[in-house]
Amino acid sequence: MNVLVAAQDPGGANAVAPVAEALVRRGHTVVATVEGAARDVFLRRNLPLGNCNDPSVVLLATSGGESVEKRVTEQLRGTVPTIAVLDFWSNYWQRFSSPGTKDFAYLPDVVCVMDTVARDEMIADGFAPEHLRVTGNPHFDHFADGITHEKEDAHRVLFISQPIREDALVPGFPPAASDEYEALETTIAALPSTHRLCIRLHPREPADKYERYLGDRVQIALEPTLEEALSVSGLVVGVASQVLLQAAAADKKVLCYEPVLEGPDELVSNRIGVTTRIESPEELRAALHQYAEGKWPYQTKPVHEVWPAGATERVIVVLDELVATDASR
Repeated sequence: MNVLVAAQDPGGANAVAPVAEALVRRGHTVVATVEGAARDVFLRRNLPLGNCNDPSVVLLATSGGESVEKRVTEQLRGTVPTIAVLDFWSNYWQRFSSPGTKDFAYLPDVVCVMDTVARDEMIADGFAPEHLRVTGNPHFDHFADGITHEKEDAHRVLFISQPIREDALVPGFPPAASDEYEALETTIAALPSTHRLCIRLHPREPADKYERYLGDRVQIALEPTLEEALSVSGLVVGVASQVLLQAAAADKKVLCYEPVLEGPDELVSNRIGVTTRIESPEELRAALHQYAEGKWPYQTKPVHEVWPAGATERVIVVLDELVATDASR
Protein backbone atom coordinates (compact mmCIF):
# COMPACT_ATOMS: atom_id res chain seq x y z
CA MET A 1 0.00 0.00 0.00
CA ASN A 2 1.26 3.47 -0.90
CA VAL A 3 0.31 6.12 1.65
CA LEU A 4 0.63 9.86 1.07
CA VAL A 5 0.63 11.93 4.28
CA ALA A 6 0.02 15.69 4.32
CA ALA A 7 0.61 17.93 7.35
CA GLN A 8 1.39 21.56 8.15
CA ASP A 9 0.73 22.59 11.76
CA PRO A 10 2.58 20.80 14.59
CA GLY A 11 -0.51 19.55 16.43
CA GLY A 12 -1.87 17.90 13.33
CA ALA A 13 1.53 16.50 12.42
CA ASN A 14 1.84 14.90 15.87
CA ALA A 15 -1.56 13.27 15.37
CA VAL A 16 -0.73 11.57 12.06
CA ALA A 17 2.99 10.81 12.55
CA PRO A 18 2.41 7.78 14.85
CA VAL A 19 0.08 6.33 12.21
CA ALA A 20 2.70 6.88 9.51
CA GLU A 21 5.34 5.15 11.66
CA ALA A 22 3.05 2.18 12.31
CA LEU A 23 2.33 1.83 8.58
CA VAL A 24 6.06 1.87 7.81
CA ARG A 25 6.64 -0.90 10.37
CA ARG A 26 3.99 -2.96 8.58
CA GLY A 27 5.93 -2.69 5.34
CA HIS A 28 3.83 -0.07 3.57
CA THR A 29 5.36 2.75 1.53
CA VAL A 30 4.77 6.08 3.28
CA VAL A 31 5.76 9.47 1.90
CA ALA A 32 4.94 12.78 3.59
CA THR A 33 4.24 16.12 1.92
CA VAL A 34 4.78 18.56 4.78
CA GLU A 35 5.14 22.28 5.28
CA GLY A 36 5.71 24.63 8.20
CA ALA A 37 6.35 23.21 11.65
CA ALA A 38 5.20 19.75 10.55
CA ARG A 39 8.48 19.32 8.71
CA ASP A 40 10.45 19.16 11.96
CA VAL A 41 7.98 16.66 13.44
CA PHE A 42 8.51 14.26 10.54
CA LEU A 43 12.27 14.78 10.32
CA ARG A 44 12.67 13.93 14.03
CA ARG A 45 10.90 10.65 13.38
CA ASN A 46 12.97 9.91 10.25
CA LEU A 47 9.86 9.65 8.10
CA PRO A 48 10.46 10.07 4.35
CA LEU A 49 9.49 13.40 2.83
CA GLY A 50 8.45 14.03 -0.75
CA ASN A 51 5.47 13.27 -2.96
CA CYS A 52 3.71 10.04 -3.87
CA ASN A 53 2.56 9.88 -7.48
CA ASP A 54 0.31 6.84 -7.10
CA PRO A 55 -1.10 6.72 -3.54
CA SER A 56 -3.52 4.04 -2.40
CA VAL A 57 -4.80 6.34 0.35
CA VAL A 58 -4.21 9.87 1.64
CA LEU A 59 -3.70 10.46 5.37
CA LEU A 60 -4.28 14.09 6.35
CA ALA A 61 -3.52 16.21 9.36
CA THR A 62 -5.65 19.35 9.79
CA SER A 63 -4.70 23.04 9.74
CA GLY A 64 -6.63 26.30 9.61
CA GLY A 65 -6.48 28.76 6.73
CA GLU A 66 -4.61 27.92 3.55
CA SER A 67 -2.79 24.62 4.02
CA VAL A 68 -1.03 21.76 2.30
CA GLU A 69 -3.73 19.39 3.55
CA LYS A 70 -6.39 21.34 1.67
CA ARG A 71 -4.34 21.46 -1.52
CA VAL A 72 -3.74 17.71 -1.41
CA THR A 73 -7.41 17.06 -0.67
CA GLU A 74 -8.49 19.20 -3.62
CA GLN A 75 -6.03 17.43 -5.90
CA LEU A 76 -6.75 13.81 -4.96
CA ARG A 77 -10.22 13.59 -3.42
CA GLY A 78 -12.46 11.33 -5.50
CA THR A 79 -9.52 9.47 -7.00
CA VAL A 80 -8.25 7.75 -3.83
CA PRO A 81 -9.65 7.39 -0.28
CA THR A 82 -8.90 10.33 2.01
CA ILE A 83 -8.82 10.22 5.82
CA ALA A 84 -8.06 13.05 8.25
CA VAL A 85 -7.11 12.86 11.93
CA LEU A 86 -8.30 15.67 14.19
CA ASP A 87 -5.99 16.76 17.00
CA PHE A 88 -7.94 19.31 19.08
CA TRP A 89 -11.42 20.50 20.05
CA SER A 90 -11.57 23.81 18.19
CA ASN A 91 -12.16 25.43 14.80
CA TYR A 92 -13.82 22.33 13.42
CA TRP A 93 -15.33 23.58 10.16
CA GLN A 94 -12.44 25.97 9.55
CA ARG A 95 -10.08 23.01 9.10
CA PHE A 96 -12.13 21.69 6.18
CA SER A 97 -13.47 24.87 4.58
CA SER A 98 -12.29 27.74 2.41
CA PRO A 99 -10.78 30.55 4.52
CA GLY A 100 -13.59 32.53 6.10
CA THR A 101 -16.38 30.48 4.47
CA LYS A 102 -18.18 27.54 6.04
CA ASP A 103 -18.42 25.48 2.85
CA PHE A 104 -16.79 22.14 3.83
CA ALA A 105 -15.00 22.34 0.47
CA TYR A 106 -12.08 20.20 1.70
CA LEU A 107 -13.90 17.50 3.62
CA PRO A 108 -12.23 14.07 3.25
CA ASP A 109 -14.06 10.75 3.13
CA VAL A 110 -13.58 10.22 6.88
CA VAL A 111 -12.45 12.34 9.82
CA CYS A 112 -11.09 10.47 12.86
CA VAL A 113 -11.81 12.43 16.05
CA MET A 114 -10.61 12.30 19.64
CA ASP A 115 -13.84 11.41 21.43
CA THR A 116 -17.60 11.71 21.51
CA VAL A 117 -17.28 15.33 22.65
CA ALA A 118 -15.57 16.26 19.39
CA ARG A 119 -17.98 14.13 17.36
CA ASP A 120 -21.07 15.69 18.92
CA GLU A 121 -19.72 19.24 18.61
CA MET A 122 -18.84 18.64 14.96
CA ILE A 123 -22.31 17.28 14.19
CA ALA A 124 -23.75 20.41 15.83
CA ASP A 125 -21.35 22.41 13.65
CA GLY A 126 -22.84 20.91 10.49
CA PHE A 127 -20.73 17.79 9.83
CA ALA A 128 -22.56 14.71 8.56
CA PRO A 129 -22.28 11.91 11.16
CA GLU A 130 -21.27 9.36 8.50
CA HIS A 131 -18.01 11.25 7.92
CA LEU A 132 -16.90 10.94 11.56
CA ARG A 133 -15.21 8.09 13.45
CA VAL A 134 -14.24 8.17 17.13
CA THR A 135 -10.72 6.76 17.34
CA GLY A 136 -8.81 8.97 19.74
CA ASN A 137 -5.76 11.05 18.89
CA PRO A 138 -2.74 8.79 18.12
CA HIS A 139 -0.46 11.38 19.71
CA PHE A 140 -2.09 10.55 23.05
CA ASP A 141 -0.82 6.96 22.85
CA HIS A 142 2.72 8.05 23.70
CA PHE A 143 1.97 11.44 25.24
CA ALA A 144 4.16 10.98 28.29
CA ASP A 145 7.11 9.33 26.51
CA GLY A 146 10.32 11.20 27.24
CA ILE A 147 8.89 13.26 30.12
CA THR A 148 10.56 12.47 33.45
CA HIS A 149 10.64 13.76 37.03
CA GLU A 150 14.22 12.93 38.01
CA LYS A 151 15.63 16.40 37.22
CA GLU A 152 12.48 18.36 38.02
CA ASP A 153 13.11 21.82 39.49
CA ALA A 154 10.22 22.77 41.76
CA HIS A 155 11.17 26.45 41.49
CA ARG A 156 10.83 26.49 37.71
CA VAL A 157 7.40 27.29 36.22
CA LEU A 158 7.02 26.58 32.50
CA PHE A 159 4.71 28.85 30.49
CA ILE A 160 3.40 27.23 27.30
CA SER A 161 3.04 29.90 24.64
CA GLN A 162 0.69 29.80 21.66
CA PRO A 163 0.20 32.18 18.70
CA ILE A 164 -3.36 33.02 19.80
CA ARG A 165 -3.30 36.63 18.62
CA GLU A 166 -1.93 35.59 15.22
CA ASP A 167 -4.43 32.75 14.80
CA ALA A 168 -7.33 35.10 15.53
CA LEU A 169 -6.45 36.91 12.28
CA VAL A 170 -7.06 33.81 10.14
CA PRO A 171 -10.31 34.29 8.17
CA GLY A 172 -13.11 32.36 9.82
CA PHE A 173 -11.34 31.91 13.15
CA PRO A 174 -13.20 33.43 16.12
CA PRO A 175 -11.67 36.49 17.81
CA ALA A 176 -9.67 35.72 20.94
CA ALA A 177 -11.37 36.74 24.18
CA SER A 178 -7.89 36.85 25.74
CA ASP A 179 -4.50 36.01 24.31
CA GLU A 180 -1.03 34.75 25.13
CA TYR A 181 0.28 38.19 26.09
CA GLU A 182 -2.41 38.70 28.71
CA ALA A 183 -1.81 35.19 30.05
CA LEU A 184 1.96 35.72 30.25
CA GLU A 185 1.64 39.12 31.93
CA THR A 186 -0.81 37.72 34.47
CA THR A 187 1.47 34.76 35.19
CA ILE A 188 4.51 37.01 35.66
CA ALA A 189 2.54 39.24 38.04
CA ALA A 190 1.40 36.20 40.03
CA LEU A 191 4.80 34.50 40.16
CA PRO A 192 6.14 34.02 43.70
CA SER A 193 9.44 35.78 44.37
CA THR A 194 11.10 32.43 45.05
CA HIS A 195 10.34 31.08 41.58
CA ARG A 196 11.28 31.77 37.99
CA LEU A 197 9.31 31.51 34.76
CA CYS A 198 10.56 29.87 31.57
CA ILE A 199 8.63 30.43 28.33
CA ARG A 200 8.32 27.54 25.89
CA LEU A 201 7.75 29.04 22.47
CA HIS A 202 5.33 27.48 20.01
CA PRO A 203 7.05 26.12 16.87
CA ARG A 204 5.48 28.94 14.82
CA GLU A 205 6.68 31.74 17.11
CA PRO A 206 9.82 33.86 16.54
CA ALA A 207 12.64 33.72 19.09
CA ASP A 208 12.29 37.42 19.99
CA LYS A 209 8.52 37.42 20.52
CA TYR A 210 8.74 38.07 24.28
CA GLU A 211 12.01 40.00 24.36
CA ARG A 212 10.58 42.87 26.40
CA TYR A 213 9.48 40.51 29.21
CA LEU A 214 12.82 38.77 29.75
CA GLY A 215 15.01 39.29 32.78
CA ASP A 216 16.55 37.45 35.72
CA ARG A 217 13.33 35.62 36.60
CA VAL A 218 11.71 35.36 33.16
CA GLN A 219 13.60 33.48 30.46
CA ILE A 220 13.06 31.50 27.28
CA ALA A 221 13.13 27.72 27.75
CA LEU A 222 16.08 26.57 25.63
CA GLU A 223 15.80 22.78 25.95
CA PRO A 224 16.04 21.09 22.53
CA THR A 225 12.70 19.31 22.89
CA LEU A 226 9.36 20.02 24.51
CA GLU A 227 9.67 16.83 26.54
CA GLU A 228 12.96 18.00 28.05
CA ALA A 229 11.45 21.38 28.93
CA LEU A 230 8.51 19.68 30.65
CA SER A 231 10.79 17.22 32.44
CA VAL A 232 12.80 19.87 34.29
CA SER A 233 9.78 22.01 35.25
CA GLY A 234 7.81 21.63 38.47
CA LEU A 235 4.67 23.42 37.29
CA VAL A 236 3.24 23.96 33.79
CA VAL A 237 0.96 26.94 33.00
CA GLY A 238 -0.73 27.84 29.73
CA VAL A 239 -3.99 28.64 28.00
CA ALA A 240 -5.96 26.02 26.02
CA SER A 241 -2.91 24.13 24.79
CA GLN A 242 -2.68 20.41 24.11
CA VAL A 243 0.73 20.56 25.80
CA LEU A 244 -1.09 20.99 29.13
CA LEU A 245 -2.82 17.70 28.48
CA GLN A 246 0.54 16.15 27.59
CA ALA A 247 2.06 17.42 30.84
CA ALA A 248 -0.90 16.04 32.80
CA ALA A 249 -0.38 12.65 31.17
CA ALA A 250 3.13 12.65 32.64
CA ASP A 251 1.77 13.49 36.12
CA LYS A 252 3.05 17.04 36.02
CA LYS A 253 1.23 19.76 37.96
CA VAL A 254 -0.76 21.79 35.41
CA LEU A 255 -2.81 25.00 35.47
CA CYS A 256 -4.85 26.26 32.52
CA TYR A 257 -5.42 30.01 32.72
CA GLU A 258 -8.60 30.99 30.87
CA PRO A 259 -10.16 34.13 32.34
CA VAL A 260 -12.85 34.40 29.64
CA LEU A 261 -14.74 31.64 27.86
CA GLU A 262 -16.95 32.23 24.85
CA GLY A 263 -18.69 28.91 24.37
CA PRO A 264 -17.48 25.53 25.64
CA ASP A 265 -13.93 25.27 26.95
CA GLU A 266 -11.68 24.24 24.02
CA LEU A 267 -9.47 22.30 26.40
CA VAL A 268 -11.91 19.46 27.01
CA SER A 269 -9.61 18.07 29.71
CA ASN A 270 -10.72 21.00 31.89
CA ARG A 271 -14.36 20.07 31.40
CA ILE A 272 -13.88 16.46 32.47
CA GLY A 273 -11.37 16.88 35.28
CA VAL A 274 -8.05 15.89 33.69
CA THR A 275 -6.65 19.43 33.95
CA THR A 276 -7.61 22.45 36.08
CA ARG A 277 -8.97 25.73 34.73
CA ILE A 278 -8.01 28.94 36.53
CA GLU A 279 -10.52 31.74 35.92
CA SER A 280 -9.01 34.98 37.23
CA PRO A 281 -5.71 36.71 38.02
CA GLU A 282 -6.52 36.43 41.73
CA GLU A 283 -7.12 32.69 41.47
CA LEU A 284 -3.89 32.25 39.51
CA ARG A 285 -1.90 34.17 42.12
CA ALA A 286 -3.41 32.06 44.89
CA ALA A 287 -2.69 28.83 43.00
CA LEU A 288 0.95 29.76 42.32
CA HIS A 289 1.55 30.75 45.91
CA GLN A 290 -0.05 27.55 47.18
CA TYR A 291 2.24 25.61 44.85
CA ALA A 292 5.26 27.53 46.19
CA GLU A 293 4.22 26.54 49.72
CA GLY A 294 4.10 22.87 48.75
CA LYS A 295 0.31 22.70 48.61
CA TRP A 296 -1.66 21.29 45.67
CA PRO A 297 -5.43 21.12 46.29
CA TYR A 298 -6.45 20.04 42.77
CA GLN A 299 -7.66 16.49 42.17
CA THR A 300 -7.59 15.29 38.54
CA LYS A 301 -8.25 12.10 36.56
CA PRO A 302 -5.55 10.12 34.71
CA VAL A 303 -5.48 10.87 30.97
CA HIS A 304 -5.85 7.25 29.82
CA GLU A 305 -8.85 6.80 32.09
CA VAL A 306 -10.62 9.24 29.76
CA TRP A 307 -8.86 8.62 26.43
CA PRO A 308 -7.83 4.94 26.24
CA ALA A 309 -4.60 3.99 24.49
CA GLY A 310 -4.74 2.35 21.09
CA ALA A 311 -5.79 5.33 18.96
CA THR A 312 -3.07 4.60 16.38
CA GLU A 313 -4.43 1.11 15.72
CA ARG A 314 -8.01 2.37 15.62
CA VAL A 315 -7.10 4.91 12.93
CA ILE A 316 -5.35 2.20 10.92
CA VAL A 317 -8.47 0.03 11.12
CA VAL A 318 -10.52 2.87 9.62
CA LEU A 319 -7.85 3.46 6.97
CA ASP A 320 -7.76 -0.23 6.02
CA GLU A 321 -11.55 -0.29 5.75
CA LEU A 322 -11.50 2.71 3.42
CA VAL A 323 -8.89 1.14 1.16
CA ALA A 324 -10.74 -2.20 1.10
CA THR A 325 -14.03 -0.51 0.23
CA ASP A 326 -12.36 1.48 -2.54
CA ALA A 327 -10.74 -1.67 -3.97
CA SER A 328 -14.09 -3.48 -4.09
CA ARG A 329 -15.75 -0.84 -6.23
